[in-house]
Amino acid sequence: MLKRIKYISRFSTPLDSTAIAAIGEQAIRNNQRLGLTGLLMTSGGLFYQVLEGPPEAVDEVYAAIVADERHTDVLLLATEEDIPSRLYPDWSMRTVDLDAAAHVRLFPLKALIKAVFEQQRLIGNMMWAIERTVQHELRGGD
Repeated sequence: MLKRIKYISRFSTPLDSTAIAAIGEQAIRNNQRLGLTGLLMTSGGLFYQVLEGPPEAVDEVYAAIVADERHTDVLLLATEEDIPSRLYPDWSMRTVDLDAAAHVRLFPLKALIKAVFEQQRLIGNMMWAIERTVQHELRGGD
């Protein structure tokens, strides 16, 4: 069976279209070797990626992404285990730089990626507030 993850992160430093294309080309080479497929979109300083394939390979690549200095604020959006088929069987890694894309139908994706990132950050902040409040109250108000 296969595994699929979806994550979003911020660029740690600005990347131009050439750098984004180079990341995509490297991902293709690595993913072909590991049996992975997926999609990488960038917009407004954000990465959004879907990565699918053998569970061990997905975990290995995701760990490398989390440790990669080009990423900051990496947020795992979804993990799907034991999936029967791939969403992107023909793409070792399809890379789409939405800031450079000229196709009008892709424009709404830019807003969606930004909204997902902001919502996930807000959820993280709310969970932190809940945890701090519970810790405070369970310690008797210390």
